[in-house]
Amino acid sequence: MSRALSFTSTLAVSLLSTSLAFAQVPPSEVLPPPPPAATIATAPSLPPAVSATAVLSAGAAWSLTPPTTQRALTRERLRLLNQSLLGLPERSRSGRITEGIINLALGGGLFALGFLFSSDTDGASPLRTLLWFQGGYSALNGAVGLAWTPARERLPPVYGAMPVRTGAQRRARLAYGEEALDGMARDSRLRRTLTGIGSAVLGLGTLGILYRDQIFDNAAMPAPTEFNYLIIGLSLVSVAANVITVFSQTEEERLRANYRQEIQMLRESTEE
Repeated sequence: MSRALSFTSTLAVSLLSTSLAFAQVPPSEVLPPPPPAATIATAPSLPPAVSATAVLSAGAAWSLTPPTTQRALTRERLRLLNQSLLGLPERSRSGRITEGIINLALGGGLFALGFLFSSDTDGASPLRTLLWFQGGYSALNGAVGLAWTPARERLPPVYGAMPVRTGAQRRARLAYGEEALDGMARDSRLRRTLTGIGSAVLGLGTLGILYRDQIFDNAAMPAPTEFNYLIIGLSLVSVAANVITVFSQTEEERLRANYRQEIQMLRESTEE
């Protein structure tokens, strides 16, 4: 097999493998209205201490949130959590299983393709090593995706099964749902970080296998030179893209941010 054909095949395999590796603010205090002037004039005998106590008691009564408003806010928060959580597990499970099966199949195909190349053929040995390396990564990625159930599939079903008949049950369900949003955000961040780092290692490992003679033995670049620039450039772009995804916001983090924004708007509306 010629050197050009070997690098062309390597480029196609590398791009395919790398692409599949991705799939209260408290209410302000309201002071009571000032007493009428006539009242002040007709009650000069009240002690100052009694007047101050009456004013403080009236101010505390005005600053309390009515119970009906609290119940309405709890129901609205539960409605927002239902929209965010209840339909999420089914969508996530379908995509995760499909992606895992595809990665396993791709890994097995790359392994089988690697056995077709003989080490005696010029340029075949690095390509075979590369196929096995990327096949192992794809298979591992698929197996981990199938075995590691994300929090977005584990926590919402528990939330959905919690009763809401009494006020205490609704408050317990609300607390669990908000904790579930935080747990899903942490879990998705961990998964995104591991995926991004693993994909970056895949790109750098690909370059290390292809140019091991040039890196360790100072050998000349294989001809044609244009293929070297193309492979190195695309691999580095892929590594940079994977590093950027580590710092991007996940879907679960966006769900939590949207929920918090909606709750803040609800609280502000009840204070008006």
